[in-house]
Parts: sequence; C-alpha cells; structure tokens
Amino acid sequence: MRAGQCPELPVVTPALQSAPARNSDVSTGVAAVDREKPLLKQFVVVGMLLLASLPVSAGGWTKSLSAAQAEAKKKNQIIFVDLFANWCGWCHRMEREVFPTERFQKVTKDMVLLRVNTEDGGEGSRLAQQYRVTQLPTFLMLAPDGMLVGIIRGYAPAEPFSQKVAEQEQKYKSFLKEVSSEKNFANDHQRRLDLAVDYISRRDYKSADSRLRSLLATKNISTSIRDAAYYNLGDSLHEQKRYDEAMKLLNEFFRIQKKGASLEKARLLLGQLHVDRGNYKAALAELQNFKRTFPGSPLMPQVEHILPQLENAAARTN
Repeated sequence: MRAGQCPELPVVTPALQSAPARNSDVSTGVAAVDREKPLLKQFVVVGMLLLASLPVSAGGWTKSLSAAQAEAKKKNQIIFVDLFANWCGWCHRMEREVFPTERFQKVTKDMVLLRVNTEDGGEGSRLAQQYRVTQLPTFLMLAPDGMLVGIIRGYAPAEPFSQKVAEQEQKYKSFLKEVSSEKNFANDHQRRLDLAVDYISRRDYKSADSRLRSLLATKNISTSIRDAAYYNLGDSLHEQKRYDEAMKLLNEFFRIQKKGASLEKARLLLGQLHVDRGNYKAALAELQNFKRTFPGSPLMPQVEHILPQLENAAARTN
C-alpha cells in the first residue's frame, strides 16, 4: 500500500477488462485507495438552505441526496459529493485540511455540497455503486439530474485539488456547449462519435445510445467510425446491464468485421458479458480464442493476466 492510501475497499467481482478512458474522468489526486476493477471490465454557496427541511452538517454540507438535488435544481447548480468512510484517514485529512480553506470554498461557492458515507447502507452506498467508486477518497460532481460532471479521486492539498474542481467544471461547460451546437456538425462523424462517448462517460446512456444508433444508420461513414460506434454502443448496453441486447449487437458487429482495435475490444467485452452472466466457461473460451486469433494485440498482457483467474473460476463451476 502506497503512502497516502487508505486500505482497499471490498472487491465485489474479480477483474478482467479495464474500463476505457472517458473524457470526463479526472486524473487522480496525490493519495487514493484503489481496489481491483471488476473480471473483464471494470466493474456552496450552498444557498441559504431551509434548515427545517435540509439536514446540514458543519460547514454547510448536506447529508441528504434528495435534499441536495432539490436545492441544485432550484438554482441550477452542480452538486459536489464527498464520498467517504469512517476508516478512511485521507478522507478525514480532506475534511481538516482542504474543505475549510478559502481556495476550496471559493471554487465551490456556487455548488451544493453533499457528504455521504459509502458504508451507510443507504444513499452513500448506492451512489458508490452507481458511479463505480473503487477508491477513497472519491469526489463526484453531479448535475441536478444526476449527470456526471466529473470525478476526482484521491487526496490533494487545497490548491491543486481546487484546480481539479475548476477544470472539471470547465470541461462540463465545454460539453454543454458542444451539445448546444450539435446540429451544426451533422456531417462530422468523428465529432458525433466523440460526443456520444462523452455521454457514456457522464452516465447518460440514453443520450449516448440514440446518437450511436444514428451514426450506425448513417451512410458513408468510415469503417473506423462505424466500428467504434458498434463497440461503444455495446459498452453502453453492458453498463446498463442490457446483456442480451449487447450480445446481439456484438454478434452483428462480428459478422461484418474480423479485425481492428474496436473489434478486439469488442471481443473482450463479449467475454465480460459472459462473466457478468456467470458463464465462466464461455468467457474462458472467448479469451483463449482471442489469444490464438490476436497474438500481437496490445490487449494481450491484460488477457494473459486474466486467463488464470478465468481458468480457476471455470474449474470451480464443473
């Protein structure tokens, strides 16, 4: 365990595939605890709050997600969420050393502050699961409707941490600007793809899916854009646990494409789908076939690392 890390969070499933990088993810802070990612893929001015109806902790933090959302919707503000656990020493350092500073309070002055325990068995636990929080401290920035504005992972002193908050807010504003001008780049297929992927990273799967399906229905798109749209749509369906639809889509993709980076990622995604459905033998067969078919793939180190885990899991199901 590195200096500055809290003990690891419990692992729900073994890990096979790392989640693809998303545009809205922010770089990690100085200190964070990271558990293994799931078997193929990784699973204030806080306005003047109505004290009678909005539970508040010292310093203007609310402890209720529903209350935070109500306040954010009233003023169209971002919700800054501190996800913590009582045992996390670095979480307590953030509370002592960063949150009281003028720099932090300035950057969050027009945000609603929410602090929830990831082990409360309630809103905190659900938020951690919904946004795949695998390390502490982790901080979410959410739009009033729950769209992910950004994620900051780990402890950092007040100045660099506040800078990360400001950067994530600026990226979100750029995203909204791109959305507002979407009709102006209907013929820019790469830009349309990038926007759809950004929607996935912000957990707005419905908006992502409609844009990816529109791309796939577009005539004369390049093979690389088409293939990336197939993969990302399959990834979005997987994230939504729409496993049958994801498998059907991937098999459609496999019938028209036999090579390429998106195809290789899609084959691993199919393995992840088998794992998520508890079919370890099918997942093992998929990775063994991947190893034979794509020996030079940049994903091979990942596959080699995971194969023994799958072999053990498959053996236990005999």
